[in-house]
Amino acid sequence: MQTVGLFLILAILSIISLYFLIKKMNVTNILGCYFLSNILITNTGLIINLNLKLTKQDPSSELIFWTQKIPELTLKPALLIWLIYILFSNRTILSKSIYSFIFLTALISIEIYFVHIKYLEWVNWNVFYSYLRYSLIIFLLAIYSFYLEKLIYKGKEVKTL
Repeated sequence: MQTVGLFLILAILSIISLYFLIKKMNVTNILGCYFLSNILITNTGLIINLNLKLTKQDPSSELIFWTQKIPELTLKPALLIWLIYILFSNRTILSKSIYSFIFLTALISIEIYFVHIKYLEWVNWNVFYSYLRYSLIIFLLAIYSFYLEKLIYKGKEVKTL
């Protein structure tokens, strides 16, 4: 129960942080990145867990399910959106690399925490694979955000018949 409370507080803080990001980034881009990051995190997690059976979870406990779902739906997407904002900002490449490593480590430490409290078991999985997974998610999210931002500022509209 203590873990759920911790992640609920972090979820609220991450959603509040997106409010401050709205002032710096386009709302459409934030929402698009949020929903795409949710899709990518959930689908890659399902592929790793259910299809490839590289991790195991206890499906019987609702508490464990919600403890893992809360950061998956709030904290992880917020971290990814902030990282996308940093990657497209006017910072140096060294600064962007350091921030990327910090954000990747934060994302992976959530999974490591679940392994530590035995809510998740890594069967044929390790930290390196998690870095690859989230790097791929960041790469896909950056491409999506780049082209979405171009479309937003180009003023393209969907033509209806």
